[in-house]
Amino acid sequence: MDEISIASKELAKGAKMLGKHCSSCGFPIFEKDGLEYCPNCNGLKIEIKNYSKDLKEEIKEMSENSKNEDKLQIIDRKIEYLFLKLDSEEEIGRINEITSSIKTLFKIKKYL
Repeated sequence: MDEISIASKELAKGAKMLGKHCSSCGFPIFEKDGLEYCPNCNGLKIEIKNYSKDLKEEIKEMSENSKNEDKLQIIDRKIEYLFLKLDSEEEIGRINEITSSIKTLFKIKKYL
């Protein structure tokens, strides 16, 4: 598929073309539902803007309620599950949702 077709398809899905380019392939970066991605090479440039303080506070509260080791094991299992789902997924929208969830879990893991 040529670059114009790829870009047109993303715009038709409601994505917005940004003024940024993919560091891997140079294709324009698109944004949809708060997720920035490259539809050409499926590279993700995820920026979760609304989670910063709220997410940190929730993680801190979770930390006080149970052992970190237990939480890390749960998060690792969920990440593994999502990677298995990602491996078999074909639709770009679902791929974006799954990768966004994985990214969020890694952020949570970082704060524990």
